[in-house]
Amino acid sequence: MERYWNWQGNYIGVRQRDYLAACDGRILGKFYGKEIYDQNGNYIGEMGRGGRLIKNKNKEDFRRQGFSTYVKGTITAALKDCAPYPMIQGYEDFL
Repeated sequence: MERYWNWQGNYIGVRQRDYLAACDGRILGKFYGKEIYDQNGNYIGEMGRGGRLIKNKNKEDFRRQGFSTYVKGTITAALKDCAPYPMIQGYEDFL
């Protein structure tokens, strides 16, 4: 399982197949390449440098087909936060 932190260093969760799952098993989004979309098909972020998750403000209107709200992830242990990266202009932190 690949583990992900956001740009500020907060632990987000793991990749389970094509889904990003929080440690409590909630599905936060679905991967389409490097981009991530929520259950309604709205862009919520992407993988940036070092596998960190970040949101490109220019992609806020991007959409994909939604997916079932019945999809659930496996509960996993939360990991420690890590050091933040400096924010990039035109981006904001994931979640």
